[in-house]
Amino acid sequence: MDKIVINQDELADSQIEPQQPSGIEAKLAPAIPWWTRATLAPFVLVLPLLCLVSIILRVAFRSQPPRTRHAWTAFLSTLLIVSGILTSMMTVVVFSLGPIPAIESSGLADLDERTDYPKLPSATSLSGADVSHNLKSLVAVISPAAQSLFGKREMLSASFGAGMLLQSNAAGYLFATARHVVGNSPGLAAKTPHAMLSLESGVWSAAEVIALHKDLDLALVWVSRHSGETPFVQPIANAKQGEEIFVIGHPEGLKFTLSTGIVSRLENSILQVSAPISPGNSGGPVYDRNGNLVGIVSYTLDKTLRPNAENLNFAIAADALLRDVGWEFAKDGRQHLVDFWKSSKTAQGGQEATASAAAQHAAN
Repeated sequence: MDKIVINQDELADSQIEPQQPSGIEAKLAPAIPWWTRATLAPFVLVLPLLCLVSIILRVAFRSQPPRTRHAWTAFLSTLLIVSGILTSMMTVVVFSLGPIPAIESSGLADLDERTDYPKLPSATSLSGADVSHNLKSLVAVISPAAQSLFGKREMLSASFGAGMLLQSNAAGYLFATARHVVGNSPGLAAKTPHAMLSLESGVWSAAEVIALHKDLDLALVWVSRHSGETPFVQPIANAKQGEEIFVIGHPEGLKFTLSTGIVSRLENSILQVSAPISPGNSGGPVYDRNGNLVGIVSYTLDKTLRPNAENLNFAIAADALLRDVGWEFAKDGRQHLVDFWKSSKTAQGGQEATASAAAQHAAN
């Protein structure tokens, strides 16, 4: 077959000129007029109202052409997304900068209005029912104060533990707890850490962490008093190996749970107890059968780390609260602890005098 050769001129002559449009198509009007968009735009500030308007418009335009329906769907979706973002931001700002919620108080009305406390130590052995009835009201829920995202307001944190009332006087209330319950603050030199505290009523009160023990898992918390003056001093005793004890705390959020056991072992300032302990019990009291405070719950061995550990629970011996060593104080922390020591000695002297008089009377 012969080869056909086409030169550039022939190729140029053979090109077909593209067909030019006969005219420019008319531009369609916007599916949503600008004034309609401007009218609906302010609704982004009120999300519930915008949701209601969106539902009404979607129903009203369901019979419109696809172009109109798609335009409205896209526009309303954009408004809803913007409104959701703005509403979330405003909610965070309001809760962070707004007034203190009603559940928080600056005092302890439960104790301000109280006119009597259980007589401790009890002359007779307390049963579990007696401990539950008389001593649970002396136990608190304690949570370290967390900083709000915006502003300087303090609020409840996600963690909590227990604590117990050591002393009530005309000035306020002294509570003891575990150091790690109030946040394991590195120290009190820079500022006084704060905590949140509540009793059985569930009303949270602002509290100050006034003392931390440098070597032991102990801390002291103070709440000022607004009214009343009913006094109370918690007696402290040395634990005895094998004696029955009672633990009150909030294991896994089950508030004011009572558990029983014995003192399994003593070593220096550490008590090993058989009473069940879980997260939430930390900082709670360990009472003996007469209502004396013998320990403050500290920790339990985690079975996930030590699978063979069975019910190995530990507390700090309460007599560490009576020793003037290892403490770091904030503000009037030392004075509050000294007041507790003096009240404890006075109460102990009165109990010994009463016991001596009773013994003498029995001898006569």
